[in-house]
Amino acid sequence: MGENVALGRGVLRRARTYVSGRPTTQKAGAGVAAALLASAPFGGLAAVPEPPPGTLRLGQPIQVGPYEMVIDQVVELPDLAPAVTPQPSERVLVLDAHVTLTGDRPEYAVTLTNHVTVAGGGVEVEGRPSLYFVEDSSRMSGFNPGLTYRLALTFTTSGPWQGDVVTVRTNLVEFREEDRQTLDPDAWVGRDEVEWQGSLPLVRRT
Repeated sequence: MGENVALGRGVLRRARTYVSGRPTTQKAGAGVAAALLASAPFGGLAAVPEPPPGTLRLGQPIQVGPYEMVIDQVVELPDLAPAVTPQPSERVLVLDAHVTLTGDRPEYAVTLTNHVTVAGGGVEVEGRPSLYFVEDSSRMSGFNPGLTYRLALTFTTSGPWQGDVVTVRTNLVEFREEDRQTLDPDAWVGRDEVEWQGSLPLVRRT
């Protein structure tokens, strides 16, 4: 322990000597660097932990890439005919939501559905959700900017949901600007990082 303290003091003394000999315009930046260098043996350069996901709640607007989404309720149904007709043993889990495209250009629905998942019911969930208009159960494939839609994000599950809450997660989706080395410029790209997560109450309907 004593050797570590002595080593730290020696590094700090040499860093101060280096900073004092630099021009005034360089001292501020050099001072910060020297402080980090001096504290490095004691954890000064430790990685900053990732912040936890934001808490997702019913009725709360969240952003998923270019989409603002508000989940009004989570509902389990035996089917959503004619849009979704699973096997008798299966169920349909629906996120009843209002979605607005906040950008200034049309976007595909997969930019939203590829980044929303559910968990926690003790059942298997089939793939990514499909997207339908609540009013007529027609399929939604693309959005126009500035419009708000009431939509059903539907998941087919292997059986009845176990428990009274559903964990809903959305991944971080970032805009990738044009770059000479980018094959898909000016696109929304999802990251393997949960941005929003919440345990939402489940409504069962027969």
